[in-house]
Amino acid sequence: MKVLIHKRLFSVSRLRKNLSVLVSEEIKSALQNGSKPVVSLESTIITHGLPYPENLQMAQKVETVVRDNGAIPATCAFVDGKPYVGLTNDQLVRLAETAASGKVNKVSRRDIGYTMANRLNGGTTIASTMILSKLAGIKVFATGGLGGVHKDGQNTFDVSADLTELGRTPVSVVCSGPKSILDIGLTLEYLETQGVFVGTYNDDGRTKVQVPGFYCRESGHVSPYSFSSFEEAASIIHNQNNIMSLSSGNLLCIPPPKESALSSSFINEIIDRANEEALQQGIKGKELTPFLLSKIAKDTNGKSVECNVKFVLNNAKAASEIATALLHLENGTKVKDTITYQPILQNFQPVKTNNEENVNTVIIGSLAMDTISQMKDVVHVKDSNIASIKSSVGGVGFNVSLACHYGLQSILGRDTVQSSKLISIVGNDFAGKSIINQLQSLNVDTSGILVSDASTHSTAQYMANHEKNGELIVASADMSIIEEDFSDHVIDQLTKIKPSTVVFDCNVSPYLTSTVLEYIRNLDEPVNVIIEPTSFPKSSRISSIRNRPFPNNTIKLVTPTIKELEGIYASFQTTEKFDDYDEWFPALDVLGINSVFREKLNTMSNINKHPVLKELLNGGAVQQSFQLLPYFQNILIKLGEDGVLLVSLSENVKDYKSIPTTSSYKPSFTITSEGRIYGDNKQMGVVIQYFPIPEENKNIKIANVTGAGDSLLGVLVAQLSTSEYNWLNTEIDSVEQEWFKWESINKAQLASGLTLKCNSAVSQDIATLK
Repeated sequence: MKVLIHKRLFSVSRLRKNLSVLVSEEIKSALQNGSKPVVSLESTIITHGLPYPENLQMAQKVETVVRDNGAIPATCAFVDGKPYVGLTNDQLVRLAETAASGKVNKVSRRDIGYTMANRLNGGTTIASTMILSKLAGIKVFATGGLGGVHKDGQNTFDVSADLTELGRTPVSVVCSGPKSILDIGLTLEYLETQGVFVGTYNDDGRTKVQVPGFYCRESGHVSPYSFSSFEEAASIIHNQNNIMSLSSGNLLCIPPPKESALSSSFINEIIDRANEEALQQGIKGKELTPFLLSKIAKDTNGKSVECNVKFVLNNAKAASEIATALLHLENGTKVKDTITYQPILQNFQPVKTNNEENVNTVIIGSLAMDTISQMKDVVHVKDSNIASIKSSVGGVGFNVSLACHYGLQSILGRDTVQSSKLISIVGNDFAGKSIINQLQSLNVDTSGILVSDASTHSTAQYMANHEKNGELIVASADMSIIEEDFSDHVIDQLTKIKPSTVVFDCNVSPYLTSTVLEYIRNLDEPVNVIIEPTSFPKSSRISSIRNRPFPNNTIKLVTPTIKELEGIYASFQTTEKFDDYDEWFPALDVLGINSVFREKLNTMSNINKHPVLKELLNGGAVQQSFQLLPYFQNILIKLGEDGVLLVSLSENVKDYKSIPTTSSYKPSFTITSEGRIYGDNKQMGVVIQYFPIPEENKNIKIANVTGAGDSLLGVLVAQLSTSEYNWLNTEIDSVEQEWFKWESINKAQLASGLTLKCNSAVSQDIATLK
């Protein structure tokens, strides 16, 4: 019983409520779900430790080491006065570049309020990183060396705030010991007074373990405690801070590797000379440590800096292993349960019905067991209700993939060998085995599906309750396994398949999406990348995906509902994507979104002409699309019974005036702006096209709404994959390309209507569409 109580406490405390810090979505998700360990990293080594570009390279290397060892890096810093836990690569670059100008504050506890009030950029010290880590709910932090009591500190009272922070903040600091420039004996005494546990990793079976002196494996001072494994270190943290709820931190010292460490006699002589010079020049306080480190670097011909970098990387590896072991203790699992992946479930063999050369569309997303309940009568809350209940394979990724499969059959015939492929992950459990069984019984290729061999990971499941008329009452979803990082498998599959179109649903983590997008960006052939926001809560994840504005954007289409569009817009505002005056603003500025264009919109939206447009303008959806457009190029807004609105960025906007509108699939209206000439005499602009629902979709009896949007996207993708006309491009190559786009959207809406009418998440009748 006690164990169960403790586990409950840990799950609640992993992520603090009402955060005053900005935590990345990847980190927030890991902390909320307890799905992956997180390791904090400071940023003064970026802003005050190394010159540019070595500081940026160092920051990126240490994050890579953390990821390579199974944890998520959480670099902490202040950007424009805002405290961040988990920086994007763009923020890392900005911080590193700005540091070269000397306009970055060094932020300890006392400097936080000032930095925020004056909207400064700031590198976090150990003390401030501990504070931000605690607020976010992160318990393990990797750094280089610890600040402490300076030599003659008993007279000068020159004591680092790192020590007092360790005495009052329950975050464990993994480092190479106190910096050699300090009085290590007094530092240990001070830490004892503060009630801080100090332990040193006994990596070679020594009988007497000394605290390392940062550059050196031994400092001459015996460590109060030692530990012989990272699991033991995790157990100490667990008992100190989880079981006993002590509010002090822990100092875990990792001796530098023997091949990298400097000898004590060599470094101490240099340190003594540096301290003497500092005394003569009257250097003290905040400036003392940077002066001493700079002097040491000069006198060692840069060897001390080289060692510093190696030690930080070594500490990051150790911290990742400690954080992993701690998470297993909190979850009540064993370290051997660490996630590994197998391509298939035990006793199951993959079935491949198509050669990889016949697959040109890949969907990366959720695969789940769906349970749909439809009430037989009026719903009685807090009571049992008579209902029809059906379970089936589902998940947004699967639904889009299945709709795409049916869409290809509708175009090429039921015997077509061309197909799409789903890349996803399931657990090694009953639900996972059931899903694989069902797919294989249909002769579906399952080689793109990974199976987690970790006992702690369950197959994703979605449960929905619908009213008698098919309207959704409430739904619940457990998609935590989909948020794991299986990007290596995804990239392996893409390398084999070489698809022309890749679809992501936002159930997968922004980190995975960003990693795969980086791979796609480096390919020789262009790839259509489409993002399906999935839901309002998940839509905000898109702002965490690394995607630059036009013309460097990788994402070509996003398909939100009105609510999801609001979520995307709000998250882009919060993460300051609209403050990018180097790329985003120039891309927006050439589109001609001016008073003339706004007047054209207002005229078109007259209540008697286009009430849907008027409603979208009044609600702000159109304006939000304009701001987001440089990041996506095309935004297809799903309006339910009102159809869809397509907002696109065009490089030959004037050509729209000469497109014949005799096609029966033409939009109700096309509105264009006329922006500036751009690049090679290209006329930039925005194109807005409205497509009402087809007549066939009107007055249909709705059975359920679960997969309507997925069906629309799946068929849209199927159309793209079978045609030479790529309407996601920013230029119209021909009249046929534009007409094909209109027909594709019409057919996709018809597919959505067929799914609305059936009890399945995706209607098989899509295969019969002409």
